[in-house]
Amino acid sequence: MSPGRQRLLALGLLAVAIGLVWLAVVQPVADAFAEQDARIGELHSQLIAYRARMARRAIVEMRLAELKSHEASSTGLIVGRSPEIAASNIQTMVKTMIESDLGQVRSAQNLTPATSDGFQRIEIQYEASVPMTRLKDVAYRIETNVPYLFLDGIDLRAPEGWQFGGAQVDPPPLEVHWTVRGYRWTGPQ
Repeated sequence: MSPGRQRLLALGLLAVAIGLVWLAVVQPVADAFAEQDARIGELHSQLIAYRARMARRAIVEMRLAELKSHEASSTGLIVGRSPEIAASNIQTMVKTMIESDLGQVRSAQNLTPATSDGFQRIEIQYEASVPMTRLKDVAYRIETNVPYLFLDGIDLRAPEGWQFGGAQVDPPPLEVHWTVRGYRWTGPQ
């Protein structure tokens, strides 16, 4: 081989070696630095967002204190941001009270809420089955509940002929139809 070709071959091998070193070492390191720079940029953006949230913390805490003081002043009122949520809260409370005295809620129907002077009346009509011996306890528990609930439109029905010829039979459950009413604050209108 001639000396010119040897030089060319040596230069070619040197270029291939440099290319392999570039691909095997330099390029992965450069890619890793680029990924780190991108990640640092993302983290910097998140840090700016967190600092902005922390700057609003005092305002949020002040609003929370205001809401808590309003809530404390309205102890007997139903909690709920909407009439539907307030009605759901009432239904949960009443169902728990009836079932704790071995009763059963058969149906609950929300009635149209009415608003007057910043208060919204939330009413739910119930059909329930309550043991005769427990009716007084259920009614007492509902009417002494906090938040305040009120019973209205009460209709009771006992099964006909549940006492047979003077024989002592356990009292049957009563069919109870009543409306439970509660109030929630909506603010001045």
